[in-house]
Parts: sequence; C-alpha cells; structure tokens
Amino acid sequence: MKTIKKTFRMIFITAFFAAICSMGYAQYTGPGSKAQLYKVKDASDQALKLDRKDTMVKLQGYVVEQITEDNYWFQDSSGRIKIEIEKKHMPAEPFNDKTEITIVGEIDYDLLEGTEFEVKHITIGSTKTPSDSADTTTAN
Repeated sequence: MKTIKKTFRMIFITAFFAAICSMGYAQYTGPGSKAQLYKVKDASDQALKLDRKDTMVKLQGYVVEQITEDNYWFQDSSGRIKIEIEKKHMPAEPFNDKTEITIVGEIDYDLLEGTEFEVKHITIGSTKTPSDSADTTTAN
C-alpha cells in the first residue's frame, strides 16, 4: 500500500510541475513579431535581404496557375512570383484564380533558381489591418 501511495505521489508531483512549467511560456508580440504586408514587386526586389533575415512576409492576391504539385504562380497588381504550398498548408476551403487570398511565409532567394515564396499559412480573402496600409517599400 505504501508503494502505491509513493508511486501516486510521484506521478502527481511530476504532473503538477509539468503543468506549471508549461504555463510559463508566452509569445513575443512586439515589433517584428507579425508578418509585414508587401506587394510582390517589393518582396522580389528585397528578396536577398528578406531571405537572409528569415523575415515573415504577407502577400495578398491570387494564385493564377499551378506549375507542379506544390508550385504555383501567385499574382497581385505589382507582378507575380513563384510560390510553394505544401499540402499541409492548404486551406480546407477550396479556392481558384478568382479567389483573393492572403499568404504568409518566407522568401527563398537563390541566385541560380530565382526567387520563390514558401507559404506557411493561407487565409481566404483579404486580411488588411490599418498598419498594413503603410508603404512597404520603406520596410527594413
């Protein structure tokens, strides 16, 4: 009986401390914590810098063509860029070349293969906020 009580006590203590430790995590919400909205042209022009800093970028526009299983052409009013969307990042809701979407991800700049956008998240429709309307050509 004492062994069962000791085992139960150890399990309880371990679970208690695990629960307390997991509550201590939080997320950074200050400058640079959110993806900044870019036009395709601006993101392409700044691709080397954005890739080196692993900057999260937000683009709004349309997927206009599928190239391969995971590669597509994405377009907005300023131009188009090749994007990669893994199946796990596809939204549950279907979309086509007439559906405006917002994509968040990272720019992958390669001197030989060109610039590509690696999609991490897709939202159907526009997700503009007041801070998104700022001129992104001056972004660091």
